[in-house]
Amino acid sequence: MSLMDLITQAGGSAAINQVAAKIGLTPEQTRSAMAALAPSVASGLGRKAREGGLSGALAGVTADVASEGAVSQGNAILGQIFGSKEVSRSVAAKASSQTGIDADQLKALLPLMATLAAGAMASKAGASATSGQAGGLDSLIGMLDRDGDGSPLNDILGMAGKLFSR
Repeated sequence: MSLMDLITQAGGSAAINQVAAKIGLTPEQTRSAMAALAPSVASGLGRKAREGGLSGALAGVTADVASEGAVSQGNAILGQIFGSKEVSRSVAAKASSQTGIDADQLKALLPLMATLAAGAMASKAGASATSGQAGGLDSLIGMLDRDGDGSPLNDILGMAGKLFSR
C-alpha cells in the first residue's frame, strides 16, 4: 500500500477537498500535488521509522486537517522527518517544477499532508496493535518496503525516480 493509498483511505475525498479549499487548489490539483510530494514524505517517515523515532512523530496525531492545530502539527512532523525548513522548501520547489503548481501552495500543502499521513499511519499502527498484529510500526515500515527486502529506502527512491522521470 502506498502512502497516497493510506492517506486516501484514512481521510477520503472529504479530506482532500478540505485541503484543496485551504490552499486554493482544485481537488484534482491537490491529488496531483500530493502524489508529487508523497515520495519525499514517505522517505522521511521511513527514515524516521528506521531510526526508531516514528512512534514519537505519530504520538497524538490525528488526520483531522480541519482542526486549528493541523498546520502546526504538520510543521512539527515535517521538522522531525526533514530536519529543517530548507528541506521542506526544496521538496516543494521540486514538486512545483514537476506539477506546475505554485511552490507557495505546495509549501502550504506539505504540513497538511504530513498531518494526514502521520494521522493515517498512527491510526493504522493503532489498529494493528489493537487487533493483536505484531508491531504496528513494523507493519508501517513493511508498507513502505514494497519488495520486502527489509529496507524501504530503495522502494521509496524507486517511487521518487518514477515520479521525477515523468
